[in-house]
Amino acid sequence: MNNVERARCIIANFNKNYRPTGCCCIAQTNVVPGNMTLQIGTVTTGAPGSAAAASITGVAPNYILNLTIPQGPTGPTGPIGPTGPTGPEGITGPTGPEAVTAYGGLLATGTQAIALTQDASPYTIELGTTLPSANVNYTPENSITVLEAGTYEITYNATVSTGDATGQITLAVNDNGQAIGGTTRMLTLSQTDPVNYNGTIIAELNEDAVIDILLTTTVNTGNLSINNGSLSVIKIS
Repeated sequence: MNNVERARCIIANFNKNYRPTGCCCIAQTNVVPGNMTLQIGTVTTGAPGSAAAASITGVAPNYILNLTIPQGPTGPTGPIGPTGPTGPEGITGPTGPEAVTAYGGLLATGTQAIALTQDASPYTIELGTTLPSANVNYTPENSITVLEAGTYEITYNATVSTGDATGQITLAVNDNGQAIGGTTRMLTLSQTDPVNYNGTIIAELNEDAVIDILLTTTVNTGNLSINNGSLSVIKIS
């Protein structure tokens, strides 16, 4: 007989509380039915699809039943549960950069020839090519009119090539006819080498400020040319 049959026999005799001499089981003849005990020992999970097994250990009248029970097949997937509650709001991320709301620029379209006259009205540097823009316009010509007050980065450039003129000229970026501090530069003219005028400055501009580059001179007469001129503004705050 196998262990499973033996375990069934012992449990049946135990439940009937009689001496198992007529049983198919093998038992010691000195067992007193009233003193027989049967306890569950180990219960082991077997591999899926394997056979169940049982073993009897212990010494009469105290028996221990050890079982191996195969694991059942995996059941079907259950239905998807309801959506859980919304979690708490996360921390605020860092502030991103502000979008540029106003900008524009002008470039020289060629060489501008200037006939100098001492104490004449300032010459406006010609900048005939307009660049993409936002919240600025290009009226009057050769200038940038900003339509939003704020802090602007202003970049300027011009190359002065002399003809027969000598002496000094002054270049400055102007806001409604007034030189913006830090942009004024006096240049000494030479008939051999071009003179460069360029820079970048941060300035506070009011709404409808007209920005241009002006030239004044102390030379009585003479001729010079302006090349590679440019002027741009970008609002930074």
